[in-house]
Amino acid sequence: MSLSAIKGNEQTINYGTLRAMVVDDYPGMRSALKMTLSNFGITKIDLASNAAEVIFKVGNGRYDVILCDFNLGEGRDGQQLLEELRHRGLINLDTVFIMVTAESVYEKVVATAELAPDDYMIKPFSAEVMRNRLDGILMKKLAFAKAYRHYEANELEAAIAASDELIRAYPKYVVDALRFKGEILNAMGRFEEAEALYKQVINMRAIPWARLGLAKALHLQKKEEDAEELLRDVLEKAPEMVSAYDLLADVRLAKKDVSGAQDALLKGVSISGKTVRRQQKLGAVAQENGDLDTARTAFATVLDKGQHSVFVSPTDFGNLCRVQVEQGDVNAAMETLRRGKSTLQASAEGQMVAAVVQSIAHTKAGRAEEARKALDEAARLRGEGARVDEKLMLDMAGACMTQGRHEEADAIVGEVARNAHDSDALLAKARQLYEESGRGEAGAQVLAAATSDVRKLNNEGVILAHKGDFKGAMERMRQACREAPFNPRILMNGVWVMLKFIEQSGMDNDLLEEAIRLLGEVEKQAPGHARITGLRNQLKEVETRFGIRRRAA
Repeated sequence: MSLSAIKGNEQTINYGTLRAMVVDDYPGMRSALKMTLSNFGITKIDLASNAAEVIFKVGNGRYDVILCDFNLGEGRDGQQLLEELRHRGLINLDTVFIMVTAESVYEKVVATAELAPDDYMIKPFSAEVMRNRLDGILMKKLAFAKAYRHYEANELEAAIAASDELIRAYPKYVVDALRFKGEILNAMGRFEEAEALYKQVINMRAIPWARLGLAKALHLQKKEEDAEELLRDVLEKAPEMVSAYDLLADVRLAKKDVSGAQDALLKGVSISGKTVRRQQKLGAVAQENGDLDTARTAFATVLDKGQHSVFVSPTDFGNLCRVQVEQGDVNAAMETLRRGKSTLQASAEGQMVAAVVQSIAHTKAGRAEEARKALDEAARLRGEGARVDEKLMLDMAGACMTQGRHEEADAIVGEVARNAHDSDALLAKARQLYEESGRGEAGAQVLAAATSDVRKLNNEGVILAHKGDFKGAMERMRQACREAPFNPRILMNGVWVMLKFIEQSGMDNDLLEEAIRLLGEVEKQAPGHARITGLRNQLKEVETRFGIRRRAA
């Protein structure tokens, strides 16, 4: 949004400078909303009837205001569209996104609200109500323009400074500015400052989001007991705050309380069960907890509710199939593959998921030749560079062991162990596979060799970095990254050390490009990880110091 195009004072906005889009699957409603915006003075208004049209139009031009109906008929709904627009960075913080819905069902409204549209409006509503809402949102966007601009350029120190300016200049936006600043501080890893800020807000007003932000700061400082106590109190006073259940689950997982984490997610799902990522997490936690019925329900819901979601991948089909096979329901697993055939065949990853599941299912059903052929196909795809998630890789290793292909199994387990050297659950699963195949001692040797090398390189790199020997640290971390290219923790440590080496020794373009590539891999493998924003900020500082033009994130 070009906020500089908005002229006026606290009472008026020049709507004639804005570009808008109306999204609704009913032509009559599109026309009515377009007429309403036209009466406000907006002349540049595009129309779309579904999510695909919106993605295309937004990809070819910027919009200042998007009015989107929640129910868009077949395909993605308004919630899923908003997810994709935010996830792919197709709209910025200064774009006004208002969800319009006739749904009075609480679950749908709260599920949408937690994904943070700027506002949502329940039909029917008057033009005056819409105008008042838009006026308020646009004036706030104008006030936050500088902070947003710095944030989206990854100039986080400048974004914090702009937030401080907001706090001084706009008393009406003090709480919002503090919230924005707190989120930046948490993202930068400045957890103690974030903790102090949220306590300041709570002293002003016991707002639930401030208490949630404080709990997150405590959790990120590994103060799990304090975080859990606060979250329990938050949920007692605001039991509908579903994001608090998500954070509570994270806190309990950090405490190794898998059962408690599942309980928290179940309560969140009971309030808002349509959010794909919450169902994915519930399925994974329930499976780890041995509750296969809950895991199956959650994974099935992911595929059902998330049919058009950007967050659903071939891995989700593998997750459901794995549980179905574990329950002995081979026919259901094969039916899941049949229903997802078009999706799975569209990528090498999906084809590998299908091949691994088929091998396991055929083995379970006693069809040895079909199982061998399916495993051959999975091996071929892996040899060509296809890769699936670690759990499915271990499933493939188990299939290899069942068929006596122990060398292949050892190679797969070694790869998984290198990339998950700090995952107790995955390493325990690998050990279990070896025990069940009667090769416990061989498995111990494979795991020890795979994990010790990566762990040694990582630990030595971190120690050398803390001693100031960034050259030695960089050499070890580059090797660790080559050994474990799918281990986000290793990659993040590698990026940090490479950037510190450049800061200390001067610009090395090849090394900088490697750091940028690895950071991109981290963002794919662990989206939303707490360290990513800090690393992006470190990268920005290096580029600024050496006069390198900012790269698009």
